[in-house]
Amino acid sequence: MKNVFKYALALLAVAVSGLLTGCGEYEPKGFEEVPDLPTVSNLKAEIQGHDINVSWTLPAGNVTGVQFIRNGRVSSPVMLPADATSYVIKGQPMGEEGMYTVKVCYDDKYVSRGVTAYATLPVEELAGVSSLKADVNRRTVTLTWALPTSTAVTGVRVYRDGDVAGAVSLPADATSYVFKSQPMEQELTYTVEAMYDTYYPSVAASSTITLPYVPTQMGFLQLSGMTDDDEVAAANWFRSQPDATFVTPAQLLAGLDPEEISVLWIEIDRVGLPMGWTNLPEEVSSDAAIAALKAYSAAGGSLYLANMATQLTVPLGFVPQDWAPTVYGNGDGGTGDDVWVINPYLGWDFRNGADQGFYDRTEHAVFKGLTLEDPNGYGYQNLPLIGPGQREDHNCLWDCNIYGRGDYPDVIANFEAVTGSQVLATWGHVRDHCVAGLVDFYASPVHGRCIANGLAAYEWNQNSGANPYQKNIEGLTSNILNYLK
Repeated sequence: MKNVFKYALALLAVAVSGLLTGCGEYEPKGFEEVPDLPTVSNLKAEIQGHDINVSWTLPAGNVTGVQFIRNGRVSSPVMLPADATSYVIKGQPMGEEGMYTVKVCYDDKYVSRGVTAYATLPVEELAGVSSLKADVNRRTVTLTWALPTSTAVTGVRVYRDGDVAGAVSLPADATSYVFKSQPMEQELTYTVEAMYDTYYPSVAASSTITLPYVPTQMGFLQLSGMTDDDEVAAANWFRSQPDATFVTPAQLLAGLDPEEISVLWIEIDRVGLPMGWTNLPEEVSSDAAIAALKAYSAAGGSLYLANMATQLTVPLGFVPQDWAPTVYGNGDGGTGDDVWVINPYLGWDFRNGADQGFYDRTEHAVFKGLTLEDPNGYGYQNLPLIGPGQREDHNCLWDCNIYGRGDYPDVIANFEAVTGSQVLATWGHVRDHCVAGLVDFYASPVHGRCIANGLAAYEWNQNSGANPYQKNIEGLTSNILNYLK
């Protein structure tokens, strides 16, 4: 009987193959939708607290799996076992209708039409923290608060100036948090929210303050043996900047005070340097140097890791141990007649609506005052960094496709969620989400802020002559350092 059923399925697939033009391309690889296959029945989406329990009855037959599709994301279904008859949705936004579709897999090759149910969590005002206070000591802000009495509180999140994406997540019993190395002479608003069932924030409690000016400096780590033309050019430019100071490796090991040096720039860009953070100069890769950098960061110091120094994000804890940059170049480069640009429009091809996201990063502070152009005719604006001529192809950045999309719409959203970051730019020609080249890592309870810039277009000295876009290299760097201060 089983063989007869398989044969019937095969004939049915052939018969309808001419009808499966538009939707077939959206099915996960290896599955073909066949309209006449039996579907689930009795599909229900029932609200249980803040969860939505979706249940169904399976049809009889050779069911080999179940696809669960949330909110129309047909290209990334949740694959369930053949006997699955329910799935629990967590984190559906309140007041937004959720759409839940179930398809039945047959013979690990075919899939039925989807059956869909809808549910909307009612909007609920959740009790927040009280007695919020903000105490200031130089550039350190200490927040304290009292928790609500509800036993449903599963955590607390705190953030500054409405930046929910950069919020710090704290345990459910947390009643204080310290923000270090905060911006001076500008109005800052700190917000604390109790979190219910992980996903749902309470009524917000906020405090607005302005920190007085405290003199600080920007640091540049001056490594011994710094003879590469790009590192020398970067150091020479930095020398002329206000509040600039050079930090020796000995000073790093002795301990840096973020109240005095608020940001430290580590620039490493060398022909022939092997891939891997352990191959970086010992002055930044030794156990003692890593410990000193961790201590500086944990105390609130900000780091700018440029070019090959982006690999330090691994030992310093900004990315998981197995998430080191994998796109790497260290050769002499070559000559080209195009302009190397970086793209702050992530997922350009998805900007008009898709199951993947479109992220416009042009309003980030690192792009302030810089002019976007389209010198290569890509059809969208980019930031040019180096013109035609000889260029060293020294990328040191992340291929996000390696890590997948997880539970998120795309690989960029997954990278940001896992690392606590915001990706600011990719290669200029990239129209999807494959590469993270300029990344803003948010502060956490264990480290300060960090920007990592591993784009090859960020080259401080063009070997074949003057770079017509040198002002953009300098402007981007100035913005990054001032943002991290």
